[in-house]
Amino acid sequence: MSLIYESASWIFTSLLIVIPAICLSCGILWLIRKRIPHTTLQKSHDVIGFTLGIVGVLYSVILGFTVINAQSRYNDAIQNIHSEALTLSDLYRDAGIFPDASRDQIRLSLRNYVEYVIKEEWWLPEQKSFETKTKKILEALWESYYQVDVSDAKVNVWYSVSIEKLNKLIEIRLARKFSLVEHLGPMMWTLLISGAIITIGFLFFFGLENFRSQLFMIAIIVGYLTFMLYLVYTLDHVFHGPGGIKPVALEQVYEMWQ
Repeated sequence: MSLIYESASWIFTSLLIVIPAICLSCGILWLIRKRIPHTTLQKSHDVIGFTLGIVGVLYSVILGFTVINAQSRYNDAIQNIHSEALTLSDLYRDAGIFPDASRDQIRLSLRNYVEYVIKEEWWLPEQKSFETKTKKILEALWESYYQVDVSDAKVNVWYSVSIEKLNKLIEIRLARKFSLVEHLGPMMWTLLISGAIITIGFLFFFGLENFRSQLFMIAIIVGYLTFMLYLVYTLDHVFHGPGGIKPVALEQVYEMWQ
């Protein structure tokens, strides 16, 4: 199931969530209207409308800020990946100033690192994102710099710059790994889901004479809120799912080296 979810398009997966929610809400409305006539429901329209206005405003503010926050974290993750690709490209180019043996070893270590990230590490489950193979790849990368002969003044300058960039690469990498495991907490998801249920629940207390019109309005509101929650979930899981970020920038750098 996880493979299907990862490979499916966001349109398909969103419809799998939105359509059942619409059908369920319309079924509930049909059962309510079958048992309670619309004339009875109309007696409480004033109170229900006033209360729904307050609840709707509160929920829209919470949902709006959540979407903005999730989108901001999503954009930061993309920026980190671009920075990681650019730093790797700089390290690969700067290695050309070192002696031939050191240059070849450093570039090989960089290629091994990028190949491992785009072909294996990127697709690991979150609970396996920090594994022993990663440690070996990084140790080999550092070891390739330890063997550089810095007796030449020119090489020494470039070596210092390269070590700074290598430290920056590790920092960017850690930022990428942290964004992989950082999500909205259970309390926030409880607030979002319960708020949607409460908001939709108030709509069932309205009774329009035209039942089809009420069904249409319920379907629109439920579909929109469900899709918004799906969007928040997708943005919250930046590296997985149909909307997950793919290692395109790293792949382009790797192809350029090849």
